[in-house]
Amino acid sequence: MFFFLLVSLVNAQERTSINYNQEPLVDVLLDIEKKFDIKFSFNSELINKQSITFLKSIASLQDIITAIESQTNLEFQKASERYYLIKRQTLLDLLSTQQLDEVVISEYITSGVKKKDDGSVVLTPKTLGILPGLTESDVLQSLQLLPGVQSPTETTSGLYVRGGTPDQNQILWDGIKMYNTGHFFGMISAFNPYITKDIAFFSNGTSARYGNSISSVIDIASYNNVPEKIEGGLGFNMTHADLFLKAPITKKFALVASARKSYTDAINTFTFQNLSSRVFQNTKISEGNKIYDDDNVTLTNDSFSFSDVTLKAIFNPSEGDEVVFSSLFTKNKLDYGFLIEEFEEVSKDVLDIKNKGLSLTWNHNYSNSFSHEIQAYYSNFELDYEGTNNYPNDLFNKTTKNNIILDKGISIHTNWKINKENSLAIGYQLSSNKVDFSLGYDNNYFPDDLYEDINRKSNSTNTIYTDYQFKKTRKWLIYLGLRGDFASLLKKFYLEPRLLTEVYLSKPIKAKIALERRHQNLSQILEFNTRDFGLENQVWALAQDDYVPLQRSNKLSIGFNFNDNGWNIDIDFYKIKTKGLSSLTRGFESTGANYSEGESSISGIDILLKKRINNYRTWLSYTTTKKDFNFNDINNSQSFSGNFHIAHQLYWSHSYKLNAFDFSLGWRFRTGIPYTKALGLQDDGYSILYDKINNERLPNYHRLDFSATYKFNISKSDTWRGKLGFSLLNVYNKKSILSRDNRVRLSTDPDTPYFLQETTKTSLGITPNLVFRIEF
Repeated sequence: MFFFLLVSLVNAQERTSINYNQEPLVDVLLDIEKKFDIKFSFNSELINKQSITFLKSIASLQDIITAIESQTNLEFQKASERYYLIKRQTLLDLLSTQQLDEVVISEYITSGVKKKDDGSVVLTPKTLGILPGLTESDVLQSLQLLPGVQSPTETTSGLYVRGGTPDQNQILWDGIKMYNTGHFFGMISAFNPYITKDIAFFSNGTSARYGNSISSVIDIASYNNVPEKIEGGLGFNMTHADLFLKAPITKKFALVASARKSYTDAINTFTFQNLSSRVFQNTKISEGNKIYDDDNVTLTNDSFSFSDVTLKAIFNPSEGDEVVFSSLFTKNKLDYGFLIEEFEEVSKDVLDIKNKGLSLTWNHNYSNSFSHEIQAYYSNFELDYEGTNNYPNDLFNKTTKNNIILDKGISIHTNWKINKENSLAIGYQLSSNKVDFSLGYDNNYFPDDLYEDINRKSNSTNTIYTDYQFKKTRKWLIYLGLRGDFASLLKKFYLEPRLLTEVYLSKPIKAKIALERRHQNLSQILEFNTRDFGLENQVWALAQDDYVPLQRSNKLSIGFNFNDNGWNIDIDFYKIKTKGLSSLTRGFESTGANYSEGESSISGIDILLKKRINNYRTWLSYTTTKKDFNFNDINNSQSFSGNFHIAHQLYWSHSYKLNAFDFSLGWRFRTGIPYTKALGLQDDGYSILYDKINNERLPNYHRLDFSATYKFNISKSDTWRGKLGFSLLNVYNKKSILSRDNRVRLSTDPDTPYFLQETTKTSLGITPNLVFRIEF
C-alpha cells in the first residue's frame, strides 16, 4: 500500500527522478516522453550531436525543459497538454551565434555553469548548483569560483580579474552600464539573482562589440521570455528580503518586476553585525570621530539601508520580433551621528549612492540567417557625501563629495550567418558620458582652509566594429574582431584588434590562443579629501590630458583544455601589458596626492581541475600571478609589486546532492598582498617616514565555508515550492589581515604631540546566514 501511495503521489505531482550525464539529447527526449506521457515534434537535424547533463532526484517537466534550453540553442513551445514543438531559439545575437551547434563544456565547474566555444563562461542562476558559503545565488560572488578571479577585499563587487582592478571591469545589466554594483559597500551584489537569466563572463577573446574596459566583461541578462502563467517568489535571509513576479498580460506581452530591501535598520541580526564589523572597522564610524583614544563617544544616529527595484516589459508582436524595456534602480544610504560630550562636539555623516538605468531593445529576425538588434540605454550614477562637525560657539567644519555620471547611448548590431561554418557581425555604437566630481571643505574657524575642487568633463564616442567567425565543429574555431573608437574629449582614434583561435588536437584535448588590444577612458581615482571618513574614497573621472590618462592594454592568452569521462582540466597562460596608469588611479599611501604616470606588467597561469562522480562534484582552481608596477617618479623609477597583488590563490570546493538536500564545502587560500612599511615620524614630528613602496607582504589568508539547502513542495500539485538554507562563512573563525596602513594621532603627552599608529583591517569572522524562500 505504501508503494502504490508513493507512486500515486509522484504521478500527481508530475515529478520524477532524473540522471543524465552527457546523454545524447535524442535519448533524453525519448526518456522524457515515456516518463511524462508526452510527445515532442522536431527536426532531427536540430538535436544531432547535442548532449545534456542534468542530475536531480526529483524534477518536474518544466525543470528539465529549462535545463535543456539553457544547455542548447533550442526552445520548447507547448502546442497542447500532451504535445510540444522543439525549434531553434530565435533572436540570436552574436554571442549565441558563436556557439552554433554545441557548447564545449556544459558543466564547467558545477550545474548551471558552462563554457562556450568563444571562451566565455556563462552562469545560469536558476540551475546553478550550490556553492560554498552561499544559500542563494549571488550574481557577482559566484564568479569568484573561477580561476583568475580574486577578491582581496572579501567583497562581491571588488573583483580583480587577472591582475586588473574592479573599475577596469565592464558590467552590463540588460545593456545598461553599471557604475555601482554592490550593496553595503560591496558585501552583497546589487543584482537580484531571481530575475537574472544568464551572466556571460569574458576574461579574454572578448567580442569587438564590447569596449571601454581593459579587464573583464560581465554581461548580465535578466529574464526575457513571456511566461505561460504567473510565476513569482519571495523570501528573506539575515540581511534583506525580496520578491519577484513574472506576469503574462497576453500571450505576447508580459511584465517582470522584482524588489529587494534590507531590514537591518529595524532588526540588527548577527549576520549584519558581523558584516558591519568587517565594513566599518578603522573608519570614522567605528571610532566615533575620536580625537584621543580615551574619548567617550555617544551614538546619536545609526541608520543604514539598501534596496533595488527592477521593472521589465517584454513584447513579442510577431514570431521574428522582440521588444524589451528594462529598468533598474539601486540605492544605498548611510546616516551616522556621534556626540563627544567632553568637547561638546556633534558629528554627522550622510552618504547616498544611487544607480538608475533604462534600456530599450528591439530584436528582429529577417530570416534564419540574418538578424539585427537595436538598443538605446541610459545610466545615471550619483554619490553624495556630507560630513559635519559642530562645536560650541557656532563653530563647524564640513566635508563634501559629489560624483555624478550621466551615460547614454544607442547601438545597432547586425548578425549574418553566412553558412554553417561562417558568420559575420557588423555594428555601430554612439555613447555620451558626462562625468562630474567635486570635493569641498569648509571651516568657519579657519576660513583660509576653505577648499573646493570641481572637475566636469564630457565625452562622446563613435564606434564601428566587426566580428568574423569560422568554425569547423570539433576541429577549428577562428574568430577575428576589429573595433574602432573616436573619443571627442581626447580627440583621438583607437583601433582594437581581437583574435581567438581554437583547435582540437584530439577528441578530448583542445588548444587555444587569444590576442586583444583594449582601451578605457573612464576610471576611478583615489581622493584624499574624505580619507578620515574611511569609506568610498574613490571617484569616477574621464580620461583627460595631464590628469587622468587613457588606459591601454595588450593581452595574450594561450591555453589547453581536456574534457573526458567526468574530468575537466583547463589551463591558461597569459601576459598583460597596461599603460596609462597613474598614482591617483592606483593609490600609493607613501606618495599622497602627488601625481605620477606609469604602467604595469602582469603574467600568470590559471588552472581548473574538476571531477564529477554521480552526485558528487569537486573542483580545484589555482592561480599564480606576477604583477609589477613601474612609475616615472616613484621608487626611483624601479619596478615594484602592484597593489593587491596575490602571488598564489587556491580554491578547493566540494558539493554533494542527497535527495532534496544539497551540501557544499569550500576552502580558499591565498598569499598576502603587498604593503608599504612605516619607519616612524619624520623630523617635523607629524609626517610619516616610509620604507620602500610595497616592499612587505601581509600574512597568508585562508578560510573554510559551508552551505546546505533543502527544497520541498508546499502543495501537492507542485505549484508552490519552498527552500530552506543555511550557510557558515569562515567556519574555523580565522582572522586574516586584509590590509595594513598607518595614521598620525594626537597624543596627550605635551612633549610628543603626535604619535604613529599602525592600523589593520581584518577579515570577516565566523558568520552564519539563514534563508527561507517560497516560489510558485
